[in-house]
Amino acid sequence: MNDSNSTDIYNADLSSGITAFDTKNFTMAYQLLAPLAAQGNAESQWRLGMMQMNGLGMVENQPLGLENFFLAADQGHVFAHHMIGVAYMTGEGVEKDILKSIEWFEKAAEFGIPGPMYTLGMLYEDGKEVEQDLEKSQFWYDQATKVNTP
Repeated sequence: MNDSNSTDIYNADLSSGITAFDTKNFTMAYQLLAPLAAQGNAESQWRLGMMQMNGLGMVENQPLGLENFFLAADQGHVFAHHMIGVAYMTGEGVEKDILKSIEWFEKAAEFGIPGPMYTLGMLYEDGKEVEQDLEKSQFWYDQATKVNTP
């Protein structure tokens, strides 16, 4: 098989795996995405991590899910950064550590997506997990609003 055919098959498997995941056909998604994740595909690693963390189409395995999130995050996958932040915030699969959570949410926020920005705003506004800082809270809410405003 030539390189072009290999690339076409790889891309078709990735596309089909994403579609299977999005339509909640997690058994098919796993079959298509697991080999790509093993080859280092960040999108596949993130989606496989989501399935493992949440027991979607498989037995829940949070440590393995986090491992896939870290692999994807190492390649700059924004949603992997966000999910690592969530894991540290909730203590799912790792020891709860709000400071590490904030670090990961800040890394995700650098990509310009509003979710982690809102989360940071809420954490600083709430003051339950971290010392209340209304100035930081407003900063993150403003950042999230900016990226959500066309």
